[in-house]
Amino acid sequence: MFKTDTLSCGVAAKGSINNELTLTGARLVLLDEVYEGTVHVADGQINDIAPGRSNAPGAIDLGGGYLIPGLIDLHTDNLEKHALPRAGVVWNPLSAVVAHDALVTAAGITTVFDSLCIGSTTRDHRKQDDRARILPFLVDGIHAAQDCGVLRADHLLHLRCEVTDEEVLAKFTPLMDDPLVKLVSVMDHAPGHRQSPELDRFRQMQITQYGWSDKDADRRIEEWMDASRTIGPQNQARIVALARARQLPLASHDDETAEHVQEAIYAGVSISEFPTTRAAAETAHSLGVRVLMGAPNVVRGNSHSGNISARDLATTRHLDILASDYVPASLLHGAFQLTRDPVGMSLPQAISTVSSAPASATGLADRGAIKVGNRADLCHVREIYDIPLVRRVWREGRQVF
Repeated sequence: MFKTDTLSCGVAAKGSINNELTLTGARLVLLDEVYEGTVHVADGQINDIAPGRSNAPGAIDLGGGYLIPGLIDLHTDNLEKHALPRAGVVWNPLSAVVAHDALVTAAGITTVFDSLCIGSTTRDHRKQDDRARILPFLVDGIHAAQDCGVLRADHLLHLRCEVTDEEVLAKFTPLMDDPLVKLVSVMDHAPGHRQSPELDRFRQMQITQYGWSDKDADRRIEEWMDASRTIGPQNQARIVALARARQLPLASHDDETAEHVQEAIYAGVSISEFPTTRAAAETAHSLGVRVLMGAPNVVRGNSHSGNISARDLATTRHLDILASDYVPASLLHGAFQLTRDPVGMSLPQAISTVSSAPASATGLADRGAIKVGNRADLCHVREIYDIPLVRRVWREGRQVF
């Protein structure tokens, strides 16, 4: 483990932004149309878009496929997986950040919100202790990697606050003014509602996963549900107030009912992450709250936890944003899946769920679409056996994959 005041990477800055770059020979996926065209980049920004191929000296012929905006991922647990690769194993944070960065970049993601859990989403004390111990070091690791210039993607922070944890405020407040923090979500993972409405099913899953006795499971579940009723509301109110004072976008998590959505809107939430029922998703969408679902749900065709299918929500146009959740490669795959039966979105509509929509939801006005003036965050994609595969990636005009 390391501390920020002992870091000395000795690595030069990330490298100059390409002054000139011309990409041609691919189908451009713009906000509302697709055509074969050419993109010209100067000083890290898109400064011209034209139909047809370019024969200009130095132009890079992509040889087919699609050129899409670099993907924007608002929710990924991937960094925590690299930092905690096995129970009780804590990896070096700088190494974990760089490994995570390489994986998300290879998936076409040029802006990633590293989603770090504040407070425990389990009552297993081993996992609680590991997450609590690694949190500040992971934040240090992201900053260290940026300072050393070794990151390919643009890394921002999504702080996921578990309101049933009695220490959540103490852990949140030291991080809330970090300049990388661009999204805050409030979560309540207690059983009996939201993600785990079926108590018997949840109880058996916990016994199987953690080896609890029946008596132990009953005691821990009751304690958790009691925390949801007692400290949960006040913790949520305080975190929401702190985030709003800093003008940080807010997300709710696992909304189950229309009432959950209404409460979230009253708190100032603008994103509903992973609503678990059609009623919650439709209510959120109808009231202008963006509905975010997991791309693995789209790829698989159903939720791994038995909740609403993201494909079903997309079919009725109640899905706005996809996030990779626990599989970085699912973000691109999920977007292309939305163009197929039974959803049938146009390619620009589908790509918007992983580019312009997440950018808009978090106030990133300089990226998320191939248009003049935007950052040249770009991804070259080819489909092989109906699977979209990333071939090359540019961030601000610099090739990073």
